[in-house]
Amino acid sequence: MDTWSRGTKQSQTNPNKAKTNPILAQKTTQRTQFKPKQTQFRAKCTPCGFFLFFTFLCPGYNLPMQTWTIQRLLNWMTDYYTEKGIDAPRLNAELLLSHILAMERIELYTHFDKIVTKEQLDILHDLVKRAGQHEPICYLTGKTEFYSLRLQISPDCMIPRPETELLVERAIEFLRTRTGPQFVCDLCTGCGCIAVAIAKNSPDAKIIATDICADALNIAAKNIENHDLKDRITLLCGDLFEPIVPQLDVEKFDLIVCNPPYVSASEFEKLDKCVKDYEPRLALFAGDDGLDVYRRIIDKADQFLRPDGALILEIGYAQGAAIKELLEKTGAFAGIKIEKDFHNNDRIATALKQLTRPGL
Repeated sequence: MDTWSRGTKQSQTNPNKAKTNPILAQKTTQRTQFKPKQTQFRAKCTPCGFFLFFTFLCPGYNLPMQTWTIQRLLNWMTDYYTEKGIDAPRLNAELLLSHILAMERIELYTHFDKIVTKEQLDILHDLVKRAGQHEPICYLTGKTEFYSLRLQISPDCMIPRPETELLVERAIEFLRTRTGPQFVCDLCTGCGCIAVAIAKNSPDAKIIATDICADALNIAAKNIENHDLKDRITLLCGDLFEPIVPQLDVEKFDLIVCNPPYVSASEFEKLDKCVKDYEPRLALFAGDDGLDVYRRIIDKADQFLRPDGALILEIGYAQGAAIKELLEKTGAFAGIKIEKDFHNNDRIATALKQLTRPGL
């Protein structure tokens, strides 16, 4: 969806850090499918830049293996990602290295002097290079965190954003105002992050989650199984409400939530490379104005909601006014609210179904 800037701090230079590339120091015949930036191998008047020039452009160039500890690797990877313009370079270095070593991030700092084996360096080699070409770390490791939950992820799914946690918070808050079993519909579920987070924090909730992409639902199914929620979350493959059969699947929903595609044509061209080139277009693009999917959801949502049920949507950073107008035009909703996120951007639209429509 939207790409949000994240403030990062460059790590302090360690006088003992390596002056050479630990990963690419050996000759390799392995190739990747992604083309490097045209400018990424510009010669630099630094030992690191000089070394990278030879190791990337001259595969036959070889240096003897050195002893590489976790500390030296973290320092080198952080500098490398900084040079490539990767967001949060230190964090990404920690995530990738902890994945290869099967360690928690905090363990890296308690095992600074641990030597990384040649076999581990060989695996790390390709992943570091791909990350330097802006391939998301989550896709390289196959996992991410959302609402304090560890989830599996793949390029078939959009990567969950911290901003989406605000939608989950509002959903949980709403469900806590109700008693007895609660029925929730999660449209465009992707990897299932919203459904899983709601179910883990709302023990009385039963959730139906839909998505048009069968491959994304396969990842969602793994996350549901990993968190022991198979008896409370049902996955259906289809377009929005299409696979839901009223009265058979559920009478009416207490809550409908959705983080749909909402990127407009003009915004899509401006997305960061790590988003536009790697995340699924189907989960991002939503027509010329970014409102195509909202129109279809809002048009039918009240048919699936109980009286006083709620519709909670994640929206684009400047879509609040347009979404509010769409909701008001239906005449089916009251208490329409547009909430901003921690970057002061429009982010969450909440609407309650009216008990009766005006004039009926």
